Amino acid sequence: MKWAVVSDFDGTLTLADVGDAILLEFGVFTAADIERSYAPGQSVEKWMRRGFSRLAASRPEIESFILRSMKPRAGLSAFSAFCAGRRIPFDIVSGGADIYARPLLKKWGVKAKTSFGRARRSGAGWDIEYADLDGGALPAFKAGRVKDYRDRGFRVLFCGDAPSDLRAAGLADKVYAAGRLKALCRAGGIKFSPLSDLRDAAAFIRKNP
Repeated sequence: MKWAVVSDFDGTLTLADVGDAILLEFGVFTAADIERSYAPGQSVEKWMRRGFSRLAASRPEIESFILRSMKPRAGLSAFSAFCAGRRIPFDIVSGGADIYARPLLKKWGVKAKTSFGRARRSGAGWDIEYADLDGGALPAFKAGRVKDYRDRGFRVLFCGDAPSDLRAAGLADKVYAAGRLKALCRAGGIKFSPLSDLRDAAAFIRKNP
């Protein structure tokens, strides 16, 4: 059975949550507001739509901020090349937005299939459309992507960091967790390895072909 990789983006493939960092930098939300957004039952999609609808910053301003301040998870570029070299599907499923994710992935040389919200200028802010969700919720969408690969005969390695990643983690064959997902996996009895350097994930796949 071949491996497929399904991963979150913000706080997983990046060291910080990029969407949160943008909303903080441009004064849309406070740190306390952002902390409340991670409470049980909160919707990432609604949070992003609400925040970015109030974001006055232009695309060049957003890109300038993220390209100088956001850092990738250690080993990300090497892991992307590893997956490409072995023809391992690398699928990024995220509640983040293309307006910041695509410039960062391009800068870091990451090639992957991606699902992000589409950001478009709307009035004084930005409108984010999650067409890929088809009206569903993000946790179910991520879990559905893992299930789809497993139904097609793949073993799935999943990487995540947030409450919206928990359902997908519960379905994966191997989990690398960062941030809040670690405690949630412990509470739910889901085995995981701490996500520090993505070269660890490549080494795991090599040892378990």
